[in-house]
Amino acid sequence: MLPSIYGENMLDDFFGTSFFGGHDPLFGKHGRNLMKTDIRETDDAKSYRFAVDLPGFEKDEIHVDVNIVKNDILDTEAFRKWMPDYADAEFILEDGKYICGWAVEKMSKSMFNVVNPDDIIEQFGADTLRLYEMFLGPLEAHKPWDTQGIDGVYKFLRKFWRLFLNGEEFSVSDEVPTKEELKVLHKTLKKIEFDIENFSFNTSIPAFMICTNELAALKCNKRAILEPLVVAIAPYAPHIAEELWHLLGHAESVTGATFPQWEEKYLVEDSFEYPVSFNGKVRFKLNMPLTATQAEIEAAVKASPEAGKWLEGKEIRKMIIVPKKIVNVVIA
Repeated sequence: MLPSIYGENMLDDFFGTSFFGGHDPLFGKHGRNLMKTDIRETDDAKSYRFAVDLPGFEKDEIHVDVNIVKNDILDTEAFRKWMPDYADAEFILEDGKYICGWAVEKMSKSMFNVVNPDDIIEQFGADTLRLYEMFLGPLEAHKPWDTQGIDGVYKFLRKFWRLFLNGEEFSVSDEVPTKEELKVLHKTLKKIEFDIENFSFNTSIPAFMICTNELAALKCNKRAILEPLVVAIAPYAPHIAEELWHLLGHAESVTGATFPQWEEKYLVEDSFEYPVSFNGKVRFKLNMPLTATQAEIEAAVKASPEAGKWLEGKEIRKMIIVPKKIVNVVIA
């Protein structure tokens, strides 16, 4: 059943079409009476933005220069200078900020949405712009230009650079890499090789980000890991790669280096991290060799320090072990 505002009650007889100048509004007879609303979740997912178009009030949409808008926030002082007719305009702010709406349109001078790459390069660097354009989506797809995520790419490059630093000093080690470090490297090389062959550059960027985070967590600064990574990232971020390549002691350009080959032997899993649960609730995880028998897994669970507080004063009725899946301990 339609709400009364759509023109299904006695008010419809009073407010006939002649009342609205003989025009039939979009929704029912009196859609003009509707309060159009727009509810959007904020970026932090903690609140909602609620916009209402009140009946009887005219609203003009103004296209503003995208170069004075950052992350949907308008630089009001720059706007006043850019459009003097609104120099004395009063802005209705949200938490001290004016939030702009947006639309997906082709770049056009008349729409003031042409982005000057020189401005982005000056602020973030050429490698950031290059990576971000690839990160936006597949090469063959039309993509809306939005600088909201460019800070993330910029921070990634800075974090990648810090892999080669000890404090403020450039420092790499000639130590033999660990199994975990080799696995991170070769997993990334395999992904990048596949993406380059398939022109899927947009999925390479997250792979580099994951690799950088994992190596940072391992506190890896070993030449055997970082040097191949510099060669792999060179087609994506040539400037930072060239700088690092020379800091690593090479006189020639990184563009002449052979692309590193990934090896399957470093990707073979030889252990599994079992989630260990007690009466159906996961309490800790236990890493075991893939060759471990059920008896060995059971003995390791009982002997683990983490299991002590859950087994104290209790009897194990059953231990269910699903290979390469889970361990569930039923206690009384």
